[in-house]
Amino acid sequence: ELLPSGCSKANGVQKMCDHLGIDPASQLLALGDAENDVSMLELASIGIAIGNACPRAKEVANFIMDERHDEGGAGIAMNLFGF
Repeated sequence: ELLPSGCSKANGVQKMCDHLGIDPASQLLALGDAENDVSMLELASIGIAIGNACPRAKEVANFIMDERHDEGGAGIAMNLFGF
């Protein structure tokens, strides 16, 4: 995967949070499974790696789901963490 210098999911999510007045350090739940999700998981107050996540995403996550995205992992995570 190639991205222009300075681009990442975390940068995009940070810009969206700024626009919406959201503090990612206390109000953001992020789910990911791939290397390109790592910076976003680190930015979030709660970073969640879903069941089929790559080792690096699991390493930085605050919580690792057993469920995969196709098994309802996002909905389960939102219920678990009250979002």
